[in-house]
Amino acid sequence: MNNEILNKRAPPIEPLYDTWGGKKDAGSWCIAPSFEFTSLSTQEVNAWFTTSVVETLDAFSELARAWRVYFNTIYRDDVEGVRFEWQPEDSYQEYVEKVWKAIREYPAPIYSVDIQVDLFSYFRTNTSPDLPVQAWVRLASEFALWGGPENPKPYLCFNLDHTLFRSLSKDSEDNKELYLLNQPLLENALRRWEERVGSIRDVNGLSGIYKYGFLPEI
Repeated sequence: MNNEILNKRAPPIEPLYDTWGGKKDAGSWCIAPSFEFTSLSTQEVNAWFTTSVVETLDAFSELARAWRVYFNTIYRDDVEGVRFEWQPEDSYQEYVEKVWKAIREYPAPIYSVDIQVDLFSYFRTNTSPDLPVQAWVRLASEFALWGGPENPKPYLCFNLDHTLFRSLSKDSEDNKELYLLNQPLLENALRRWEERVGSIRDVNGLSGIYKYGFLPEI
């Protein structure tokens, strides 16, 4: 494994958008856990969100790191949503522990948690236009979690708005080189996520998408 994976504080690198690019709703993988809320207590709801965030980030620890987390409630007008944004000069572990504590101690039942993430993946750069490098990159990638009194059956999704992990770009360009490097990373993370949280039930996105990423189309 690239030693850079151990450095969660490394800043994201600007990628070259060449054989891939941004594409809304390129891929979405969702889990509907067997767990259901048996009561409407704030403690129970927020404990589930805390555990789910911990397990999700652990499952994706070799592929994704949180850089912005936002959670809120729709059940109390006097409680505002909370946003945490991480900076590379700060301890990543202290950042996520602060997020977990704030979710657990939030004074109202949480309705949703959105986690924007950096990806530790392969791409080309201005300084390495021919040879893909593996580094942190900040793209439109996020986890979304829902639950609470009006959602007794919680739901978790991992969403990508780009084609970095797909063998074809949004314009059907050949992205096979990066695909062969990145797809195994995505598949491993999605399988680990299933082991920790529950079976992936819903998959939506561009052609080639399947339960553990994207199938080759070239």
